[in-house]
Amino acid sequence: MKAPHARLTLGILVALQLAAVPSAHALWPQDPYAGRVLICGAGNEQYGPAAISDGAGGSITVWYDVRNGVHYDIYAQRTNAAGQTVWTANGVAVCTTTGFQANPVIAPDGSGGAIIAWPDARAGNYDIYTQRLNANGVPQWTADGVALCTATGDQLDVEIVSDGTGGAVMAWEDLRAGNLDIYARRINSAGVPQWAANGVAVCTATGTQRNPVISTDGAGGAIVAWPDFRAGNYDIYSQRITSAGSLVWAANGLDICVTTGTQDNPTITSDGSSGAVIAWEDLRNGTDHDVYAQRVNGAGAELWFPGGTAVSTLAGSNQSGPVAVSDGSGGAIVVWRDARTDLNSDVYAQRISANSTVLWSTNGVALTTIAGGQFDLTVAADGAGGAIVAWADNRSSFAYDIYAQRISALGANLWASGGAPILAAAYSQQAAKIVSDGSGGAIIACEDNRTLSMDISVQRIERYGQIGSPEPFITGVKDVKNDQGGWLKVSWNASYLDVDPVYGILDYRLWRSVPSALAQMHALSRGFSSDPEEAAALKRYLILPSASQYAWEPIGTVAAGLLPSYSFVAPTTADSVPGSFPRTVFMVEARAGTAVSSDRWY
Repeated sequence: MKAPHARLTLGILVALQLAAVPSAHALWPQDPYAGRVLICGAGNEQYGPAAISDGAGGSITVWYDVRNGVHYDIYAQRTNAAGQTVWTANGVAVCTTTGFQANPVIAPDGSGGAIIAWPDARAGNYDIYTQRLNANGVPQWTADGVALCTATGDQLDVEIVSDGTGGAVMAWEDLRAGNLDIYARRINSAGVPQWAANGVAVCTATGTQRNPVISTDGAGGAIVAWPDFRAGNYDIYSQRITSAGSLVWAANGLDICVTTGTQDNPTITSDGSSGAVIAWEDLRNGTDHDVYAQRVNGAGAELWFPGGTAVSTLAGSNQSGPVAVSDGSGGAIVVWRDARTDLNSDVYAQRISANSTVLWSTNGVALTTIAGGQFDLTVAADGAGGAIVAWADNRSSFAYDIYAQRISALGANLWASGGAPILAAAYSQQAAKIVSDGSGGAIIACEDNRTLSMDISVQRIERYGQIGSPEPFITGVKDVKNDQGGWLKVSWNASYLDVDPVYGILDYRLWRSVPSALAQMHALSRGFSSDPEEAAALKRYLILPSASQYAWEPIGTVAAGLLPSYSFVAPTTADSVPGSFPRTVFMVEARAGTAVSSDRWY
């Protein structure tokens, strides 16, 4: 039985013109303890998933794979919005050449496909290679990848960001000079490497520079940050690279934080205005790790407090492993592991505004304080100023499972207390990666050991914390014969929550689009609902292929009866005279009741 929530609302809009359109999310599993979408269950082991949105409600996942029994190769799979894998079973081969290929990263190509990069040992040392897959999973560039950097020494720990024009910018650790430096290079949409051969030297200062992180500058270039040992302890430096490969800020990088003690493990997210927000672990107090952050604009000016704004500085405990995501308003949400109440670590978060104001509780809001360790944090924006965070969770004490929590723009936990289980089968699920589903929810990929062989699995959680596809969905719209076009029969499949003992559906309400320009203007100016979040969700769904927008009117209600499907005879807005029947969009809303609220699923 699911734990109750105070309020739940989910939604799906189905656009119809006298035709059936199935649910976009109809096939996702409903049980986090047994269900999953198996991305790859090929022989031997699969590790290290990375994932992006496919831009259409699904995801693309890449991993390294030892199915050949000899060395690691790179494979990828796309899962559509309905929870179906749509490329070759067990994944499309991205690179299967000799030598080891491991630790791939991925960025969207802007056309439903992906650009993938990885360290590649085909020549005996690790180089950087890259490949583009189109939306159908077909490699677009040289077989087994384009060489981006084949300089002497190893090139490792590559990171990637889209350039906004079908290509990508990559940054990596580079040992060509005998110690770790940071290099970067862009590849265009046709698979032609840009900039200097083997990459632009981002930082070749004395000492070690390692573990780069990267975000877009919004203009085809990138902002890179890294831990830097030039002064004898690690500090945080950053550099902006233009789309043409020019370095914009100080030679060898802008000093983001060079205060006393160690600063390490940076994370970065775009500020939406050609700059970035960078957060990191900070040992300036000499006793335990804290989390600080800095915003830098496109010109390299640091906009927050010198040395960074304190995100969490609670004395006597470690805050570590921060990850950050944009809040959509120039600031960021930073999430970290926190040992204040559990030495194994819990999960905390803080939102910082564009002008450095800490918006939530001092030292952060707890996402989970359940006993047992929480690790491998991953975060995605929820599209409403908040975030969805997933992690590997050891609360069972026997193995790791994947849990998640959504936190609102105001810092409220929106899902089950302690986090909602996502993939919690026997043995371990770990190394989670999260992407937005485009509807306020998320798709999460992970390593999955439930069969005692490491596989790659994904699962969806919708925006109000239900696993899989709780939305009802329209299966058909048929004309009622001999009525001069006056009526249509709308049919739909029930929400799976129809028979749930906690969320049993009370009724289904039908809505019909109002096509007049006047109604559209009224809806856009007054809002679609008195519930701001529901209104925002509906507006997101009102974008059809024609880019038309609709206002809505209720046309009827059907009582729920624990049935698998329902129908309703709906009146049309005109008769059957040619040209008089406008395009009409229907929406079905499933409504449930609790002691404190009326819950809705669209």
